[in-house]
Amino acid sequence: MVDTFKNPFLERTKSPCFKTSALALEHFTVSVIAEEIDESEDIINEYIVDEEPREEVVVPVQITDRIFFVDLANKKLTTIPWQVFDLEDLEELHLERNMIEIIPGSICQLTNVKVLYLNKNNIEDLCCELGELKCLQSLDLSNNPLSHDSLNIISKLRALCQLRLYDINLDEFPVEICKHLHHLKLLGLSTNNLTCLPKEIVNMTKLTEIYLKGNKFENFPSELCHLYNLEIIDLEKNDLNSIPEEICSLESLAQFFIAYNNLTFVPDTLSKCSKLSILDVSSNHLHKLPRSLKELTEMKEFGLSGNELASFPRQIRRWRSLIVVYLKNCALRMVHPSLAKLTNMMILDLSENLLEEFPREICAMENLEVLSLDDNQITEV
Repeated sequence: MVDTFKNPFLERTKSPCFKTSALALEHFTVSVIAEEIDESEDIINEYIVDEEPREEVVVPVQITDRIFFVDLANKKLTTIPWQVFDLEDLEELHLERNMIEIIPGSICQLTNVKVLYLNKNNIEDLCCELGELKCLQSLDLSNNPLSHDSLNIISKLRALCQLRLYDINLDEFPVEICKHLHHLKLLGLSTNNLTCLPKEIVNMTKLTEIYLKGNKFENFPSELCHLYNLEIIDLEKNDLNSIPEEICSLESLAQFFIAYNNLTFVPDTLSKCSKLSILDVSSNHLHKLPRSLKELTEMKEFGLSGNELASFPRQIRRWRSLIVVYLKNCALRMVHPSLAKLTNMMILDLSENLLEEFPREICAMENLEVLSLDDNQITEV
């Protein structure tokens, strides 16, 4: 989330990154090799870039005559080894962090592949044959200089459940993808140049996670309020001025990240998102929270740092499940006595405020593990 926290909601990029100290977001499934591994392997000697030493890339060839998983990540590959395309039973292929420029048409031979990671390469165009991978469920093409015209190929991958397109300089999300990927559950579009989403995105009715951090949204994408299965929304680091009242329609919303925007208020209707357990509204222009938020009794992690509050947010006293609170740099002069009731608290950040006395209420927090009070005006404990 921000650098200012001692234990922050970490920046969202991909796969096993953590947004908070307690919860891992966007898990990717790793296939399990069910067969006993045969010891025999072929060694593919792959020449890398000119003037570079030869790199030996090991591709297992026999796992009782069947291979389900190959990891060739970070091998300095400039092309995909041809031997990979002979692995008819391959289900998961990792080729991220290489220097691959072209996806060859032979990719269509991997008829059983379910997971394909090609992020952090030099791919500019997607071949038509990529659209023939009818079993593909998870695709990552992040951090590639992709031609946006070739992205429509992805719309042919009708079984796709997870699509990651982080940091590809995307200005518009292709309408064709919205029209045809009805099974998509995770959509990662962070660190692009998006200002809006196509209205056709409402066709993605199974979507549960959407990551839009670091784009150029000035208005909250109203289409999201019609995706009723959404559980995670990440809109950090945009230029949003408000959250629509229609947010209340997202009854499944559990994690909402909207830090580093220009919010001046939070709508009362957010309290209707009764499953909300993680809320981050740090670094906005908030002075208070609506009283109705006290109804969010499932809240476990809450970030409000970097907002100049008029007073301590008393709503949190009702959140008895709360374990993580960030209230750094909120101009607080005191904490409310009811803070003592939050006995499940494990992490509490009250640094860079205007506290003159040590908050005695903290002594009742028997599960507290991390406490930050630095840069206040406390003279003794």
